[in-house]
This record gives sequence, C-alpha cells and structure tokens, in this order.
Amino acid sequence: MITIREHQRINPSELQSIDWEKLKRCVNYNTSAFVASKINLIRYEFDPNPEYDGFWSYFRIGAEWLDNDQTESIIVLPKIQNIDFIEMFMTCLKSSQLDDNFSDIYDIDLDSKPIKSTVLNSILSPLLIVQFLLMVRQISERGLRKGYVFKEENLNKVRGRIDFRKNEILNIRTAHKERVYCKYNEFSVDTPENRYLKRALIIASDMISLMEDHKSYSTLKALSNQCLSAFSDVSDSYEDYKFFTRNNKLFKEYDDALRFAKMIIRKEEMAVNSNKSNFDLVPVFRIDMALLFEHYVLAKLRDNFGFKHIIYQRNAGKQFIPDFLITKGDLKVIADAKYIELYENSAYAKGEYIKQLCGYARDKRILKSLNVDCNDEERIPIVPCTLIYPTIEKNNVNINLFPPEANRVNHIVKFNTTSIKIPTI
Repeated sequence: MITIREHQRINPSELQSIDWEKLKRCVNYNTSAFVASKINLIRYEFDPNPEYDGFWSYFRIGAEWLDNDQTESIIVLPKIQNIDFIEMFMTCLKSSQLDDNFSDIYDIDLDSKPIKSTVLNSILSPLLIVQFLLMVRQISERGLRKGYVFKEENLNKVRGRIDFRKNEILNIRTAHKERVYCKYNEFSVDTPENRYLKRALIIASDMISLMEDHKSYSTLKALSNQCLSAFSDVSDSYEDYKFFTRNNKLFKEYDDALRFAKMIIRKEEMAVNSNKSNFDLVPVFRIDMALLFEHYVLAKLRDNFGFKHIIYQRNAGKQFIPDFLITKGDLKVIADAKYIELYENSAYAKGEYIKQLCGYARDKRILKSLNVDCNDEERIPIVPCTLIYPTIEKNNVNINLFPPEANRVNHIVKFNTTSIKIPTI
C-alpha cells in the first residue's frame, strides 16, 4: 500500500512491483471527470528534472487499486491536515440545488474489492450520511411514495382472496371459523423501496452516534430522528433484493436516495464481513478536493448574498466558464475559487489565474449575465475580479470580496485576492 498526500511525488522505490509503462497508460489525465476504468488519483509528470519527473498525486484524495489483480493500492490524503469534512459537507449540501451537480465531486466504486483505511473512512462516511439524510428529508417533506404491497394474514372478514389451503389448516381444523386466511394487496408506504431506505437510515443513525464529540452532532442527530419518524409506518424488515425504480417526475429524488442507501448498506456489510467492530474498510473512491472547495465557497457566497444573486458556472463557451458571477444592485463581481493552500506559488507567479479571470471580465456573454451594457465598447466598465483561495487562519470565516489594500494586485486594475478558512478539527 502506498500512502501519500495531495501534490506529492511517489517515491520510485514504492512502485518496483508495478509496470511503470503500463501504469502510465492506465492513468486518467482528464482532470475534469472521473473514469471508472482508469487510475484517477495520480498522473505522470514528464519533466527533464529527475526530481520532478515521475508519478504525482494532485487535487484528488481517496483510495484505489493500481493493478488489475487488486494487490497494490494507493491512498491519497488531504494536503491540508485535519480538515473537518463533516462541516464542509453540511455547509455545501445545506445550500445546494439540483443543478449544482454536487455528486460530480466524488466517485465510488462498490464493485471493486474494498481497501483498508481507517483514516479515509472518516472522510467517506460523513459524505454518504449527510447527503443521504438531506435527500431523505426532501422525500419525507413531500410524502413517501406509496405502492401496492402483497400481504397475507388471518382476518375477521374476507379481504382480497381466500387462501383455502392455509385457511383449512389454521382455522377450520382448529375450530376458529370466525377467522379467514386471506391474501390481498394493500396500497401502502410499506414498500420494498421504503424499507430499503429505512434500513439505511438506521445504519446512518448508528454511525452518527459515533460522531458525538463533533459540533454538528446535534444537527445530524435531529435530522436523522426527523427522517426516521417519517418512516414510522414502514416495516423494519429488510431483504437485500433487487428492485427497479421508474423515473417518476413526482418522485425523482428516490433514485438518488436509493443509490446512496445501497452504498451505506454495502459499507456496513463490508465491515461485518471483515469481523471488525469499526468501519475500517472503504470502497474504492475518489473526492475532487478542488471541486469540493468550489462548492464550499459557493455555499458561503450564497449565505452572504443570497441564492438569486449568485450565478454558478455560467457557460460562456468552452474556455470561458467562471465559477461565480455576483450581481446584487450595483455590485458586480467575477470570482473564481482556486484550491491552493498558499497563494504565493509558481502558478500565481506566472499569472495564470490572473489572466484567466481578466479574460472572463472582457467576454461580452459573461458581462451580459451581469447586466452590463455592452452596446458601446468604449463605455463598458471594468468589472472587479476576485480570486478566492483556502486558508487555515481562524479570522477568515467569511469571504471578503473587497479585502484590504494588501490583498490587491497592484499592477492589475480592480483585481483582488481573498481567502476563506477551511474548517479544521
């Protein structure tokens, strides 16, 4: 097993048992999407300097196998240590909308052999639990989907059809003629899908109990109890059967909730099968930390300015997709989130990010989204740009789009840099 952090070079001695050339061909070099059949956590950097040439991790964390036989695994940990993922996930998901595509942040492969990692489990479990609970709350607020459920029991009057064989054995031969054994279908919330969701809710509630020391515990516990109460009429009995959901526009959130329920139930099964009391096995998974930070910034901006004043990922062409357009009254700002621990690095020195934002500020399609009049090019105002990056400083809990003079880029007009604190434990 190889364990490294983000943006770290793998020591060549750790890859002696692996075919380097084959590994290069198996790497996914597309940084904007996960590919299930490829290795997504590392990539090969071609550099004439031997110190930099080789395999590197970048902005994804997680665990995956490096070979088809699933004998050699790699674990990538966050570069910012002790990140409070529970708070990050809760902040993101409380402000998320359906078109935010939060699920693009991570990829989970339940079919591959699990990997042992207690550290990564503390990251993956909260992600599954928080998003699952918020999905189920949305379902419970709209009302559980009902369906016809087959039942058979002894009744005082006929319902459905009589099962003559069982009625003969249970009632007639025992002189209980006042009862009749019936089979019938009942329109109820006690469906296989809802039982499956309830089973996952019970597991999630048990896992939340392990987070008692976290400041979000009371919120998560209350949310869990709220969801469980909505399923009070659903049976606790559960079988690991396969069922197929139909794309019902009235209950479209069920498909995603059932997918997460499957992950949570499978995760518990892996722990039970390993004969461990704790959940120390994780499925193959990856989390895009850059995209997670982007969604965290989005949630903070929505808290500061309101949902309707933040335009997220406005597509103005393949090369021009700014993270955030902020428009509130006379305030018009173009902002980008960059997941770099310290802003003073080589990328900043080269001005790559500055040029990117400055290009956004000159695109008429983007300016029109900010309600800027572009009819007369001579009178188009310069729109302020802000680059937002993470920090661990305690005083930067909110985003200041117009920070002090020290954070302004002197040679660029109306260009600022600002930071937002990453929650840590």
